[in-house]
Amino acid sequence: MSKNVLIVGGGYGGTEVIRQMLLRGVRNVEVELVSKKEHFENTIGCTEIISEKTKPQELTYDLKELSTYWGFELTVGEAGRIDLQSKTVTVGRKEKEYDILVVATGSEPNLYNIKGAELAHAAYHLTDFIDLDRKLKQLPGTPKVAVVGAGFVGLECAAEILDLYKTMGRKVGMLVVERMDSILPAYNNVSARRIAYEHFISRGVSFKLGNGVKEVEEGRLILEDGSSVEADLAIWAAGVKGCIAPPQVRAENLYRGCVDVDSRLLIKGTEDAFAIGDVAHVGINEREATKMAAEALEQAKTAAKNIGMIAGGQKPKVSYAVNYATDYPVALMSMGEGKAMLILGPEYVSTGTTEYLLKKRIDFQEMMDRFPR
Repeated sequence: MSKNVLIVGGGYGGTEVIRQMLLRGVRNVEVELVSKKEHFENTIGCTEIISEKTKPQELTYDLKELSTYWGFELTVGEAGRIDLQSKTVTVGRKEKEYDILVVATGSEPNLYNIKGAELAHAAYHLTDFIDLDRKLKQLPGTPKVAVVGAGFVGLECAAEILDLYKTMGRKVGMLVVERMDSILPAYNNVSARRIAYEHFISRGVSFKLGNGVKEVEEGRLILEDGSSVEADLAIWAAGVKGCIAPPQVRAENLYRGCVDVDSRLLIKGTEDAFAIGDVAHVGINEREATKMAAEALEQAKTAAKNIGMIAGGQKPKVSYAVNYATDYPVALMSMGEGKAMLILGPEYVSTGTTEYLLKKRIDFQEMMDRFPR
């Protein structure tokens, strides 16, 4: 009998599981994808929407169209309770049963319970960046723009904002606020931090480090030391969290807010339910997986292999090896003006136009070329 494979989440991990099953010729399965949106969003390329180097339609793919190509059923809706005992997922008013489950709901901005943080403009979804482009162009004079978070997304936002105003022949006051004592705090590469800091300083960006945001008000940020900074527009890029929480799944299935999985990427305690991507806590052989698209794609391969085994009447036994670990950073970050930074491990870093072309090929072309044209 065929197995009903229910995949929750139409992002990188969810779509890649389907693609990998097709590539591997997995049979005896009927696949249904539950997605909150009607289209896939290549969010790692979205910061360039700010500077209008990239158009939104270049970063999306219609999931309904994809379902006709790849032969799966698409349900547009938000998943509610996931019951691993009864093997059901609530979507709207319906309960969907599954034989095999893949939870790939991704992540969402983490506001850290900061008072008024919702007043800042989020920098995560594709529509966020479309709105940012519009708002930035509407700000009069020489506006003051503050980015909360000096991580990957925060710095890319700053770079693209500077490029936008440069093309308009206008100036902008750019400030980046970071609670930690350095920029790129999640990246274990001292040289990369130094080079990035010097680069953005040379472009006129100001930093407030070691001083987080305590409260967001209209027109200003109140910092933890009691001081405040004016901001005509505040952008929130201070981190993400998994898109799942009790009562969606039981608390015992979570680890630091993410779904806890074993070495096979199965939700611990199950033999038929996987979790991959940003929503999953993947810690294997003392290596913890980073929250990034490339890692989600790699995890999807292992999930697809194990699904194939289950569909063939076998026990899932393929173990996953973390490809992008938190202690060995791998990233391509746009620095604006046609340049990018390549971070490879704790010591290697390079910057330039070649790195930017590499980023465009990997993050834009290869990511979208996964889908039929």
